[in-house]
Amino acid sequence: MNIVSEIVKQSQPIEEVTSIDSTTFKKNYFNKKRPVIIKGHAKDWGATKKWGLDFFLKLKDDKDILLLSDNFIQDDNRYKSDSFKAYIQRLKDTEKNNTPVKDYLTTLDVFKYYPHLKNDVDFSLFEKHTKTNDVSAWIGPANTISGFHADTANNLYAQIKGEKMFIIASTKYNKYMYPSKKHIYGAVASEVDINKFSYEEHPKIKEVEFHSVILQPGDVLFVPQNWWHYVQALTPSISISNFGYTKFEIYSLKLKERIIQSLHKRGYYKANNCFCCEKK
Repeated sequence: MNIVSEIVKQSQPIEEVTSIDSTTFKKNYFNKKRPVIIKGHAKDWGATKKWGLDFFLKLKDDKDILLLSDNFIQDDNRYKSDSFKAYIQRLKDTEKNNTPVKDYLTTLDVFKYYPHLKNDVDFSLFEKHTKTNDVSAWIGPANTISGFHADTANNLYAQIKGEKMFIIASTKYNKYMYPSKKHIYGAVASEVDINKFSYEEHPKIKEVEFHSVILQPGDVLFVPQNWWHYVQALTPSISISNFGYTKFEIYSLKLKERIIQSLHKRGYYKANNCFCCEKK
């Protein structure tokens, strides 16, 4: 049973502002772990004004990438290889031929591949309060889904092209979100799939107070660390996600996660019980 519409209908709006300075952002949201939408914060970025499929096809170099399809979190899919420009061309071809594409590009280290594109974004509002930042791009067709999960880092998420829907829930509902025991780097997955849902299997979901929003191009959403979120592209979409760590978190959290990931890859921690390794 698909209960996405039911949850959205019952959800509360996320607090919204039209402008904010870095001091207020830190005091009211970053420190308090409160989500907020900053309407139009990225509307004047070079990325929002310039980026698109044709823009990406004109970039000088091609890169090897990894793609996902369907709901990676709950469907337990695996990555597939492609090249950046071949994938972008496939997306462009769908516009002409109306042929469906399920694959989407997730967590692309876009500025490592194309360093000059750093000039097209401005995360200074967020980065004044973090010591290190992992910035990733998300590119794909309509209807791509990232099922409920909770990232261990604070996340400032900018919508560049298209529309995306977020459904989020506070950490106080952790026990009602049925955390998965499977290993996933930098996050905790939920067992709950609201596209294929059963109240018999996950009845406590009724206790969760959800919030939702549809991000428009130029909108920015702050998702506090460990908050549960479900993301669905409503149209072909380009987004940028900035996972930020404070100086304390670099050693207390990020280092710990890297050690655990290293142990996992060596088979010492949750071997074959994960979202990253090939099934055997």
